[in-house]
Amino acid sequence: MATVIDIHAHLVVDESRDMMKAAAEKGAVGAEARKQGGVGISQEQAEREAVLSDPKKRIADMDKIGVDISALSPAPPRGFYEADSNLAMTVAQLINDRAAAIVKDYPDRFVSMGVAPLHHTGIAVKEMERAIGDLNLRGIRFPTEINGMELSDPSLEPFWDAAEQLGTMIYVHPQGFTHPQRLKAYYMTNVVGNPLETTLAMSHLIHSGVIARHPGLKFYFAHGGGFLPFYVGRFDHAWREREECRAHTDQPPSAYLPNMWFDTVVFRPEQIRTLVDLVGAERVMLGTDRPYDMGEPDPVALVNEVEGLSDAERDMIMSGTAKELLKMN
Repeated sequence: MATVIDIHAHLVVDESRDMMKAAAEKGAVGAEARKQGGVGISQEQAEREAVLSDPKKRIADMDKIGVDISALSPAPPRGFYEADSNLAMTVAQLINDRAAAIVKDYPDRFVSMGVAPLHHTGIAVKEMERAIGDLNLRGIRFPTEINGMELSDPSLEPFWDAAEQLGTMIYVHPQGFTHPQRLKAYYMTNVVGNPLETTLAMSHLIHSGVIARHPGLKFYFAHGGGFLPFYVGRFDHAWREREECRAHTDQPPSAYLPNMWFDTVVFRPEQIRTLVDLVGAERVMLGTDRPYDMGEPDPVALVNEVEGLSDAERDMIMSGTAKELLKMN
């Protein structure tokens, strides 16, 4: 059986949370940053949270579900994208150093991505260069928006230029839902909000021309890419019918799918089949989103339930695609 790589495995660095909480107490960032996890949670949630920061507990969880290697993606603490340049850089370096140290301690079980203070573009470029070049991290984790700023904002162009030149993989994952007024009931802030956030980010990146201007960039979008891959015909129709949808691109949204990678955190084999039909197995990777409650409990079985895959396609989803994207070969 092929090696199994989990592309969607979160990492929390407790010290970075403490830093942001202390900054909130001093008024340096918003009061929301005081809520840094672990407050008022159940015993079950506490056990899950422990997996986020303890690599030994993560490995035990990986063994339980048949994952050989996890690609860790650090979760920026609350308030990170509000911090001034000095604090943001300090926190980013702390997170990235910790991510690299875990990989060094367990090289057969982990690779990792990093973070950058994206609201300070110049130092974000410097930290990306350090994370990728010096620490051998395999990408930069992006939120779907940066403290109210869309990923299509012109201030990010120098970062996109540098990331394309460096060959940095960009991993886009929601940092909560930005307009939760109608999603408070039934856990819809996560169930609907997270994939909607990803869909919004993808839409901005496509329609603004960011992807068209930077064809060498490789974007990985969490949770199967949100709703866009499963509704891409509607986006293409709008591009044909509406002038504003064509303002910055000369091709329909579906033409940019080859610049995108997706995971299997969609919970049904039929939806994985749809993704493979749309973008190919070379763009789809096994993911778990563990240890959160919306994580996939049996990722290997889920991929094995997908009908009509060749052995080569199944191996690509289990690990081959991730190995190539993360430059593990």
